[in-house]
Amino acid sequence: MYMFLPFVTALLATVCIWYERRILALSLTGITLLILLAWFQFHATTHLNISL
Repeated sequence: MYMFLPFVTALLATVCIWYERRILALSLTGITLLILLAWFQFHATTHLNISL
């Protein structure tokens, strides 16, 4: 369920790019990347036993 959040923020960033809101689109893209990095850090270290 929580992996729906990066897709929503990426979709909102795409809509912002479409309506020429560059700063908001860059902010949403950054939020998307932070969510994905946090998700990967959690799952890569606990579920896959990879030391990063």
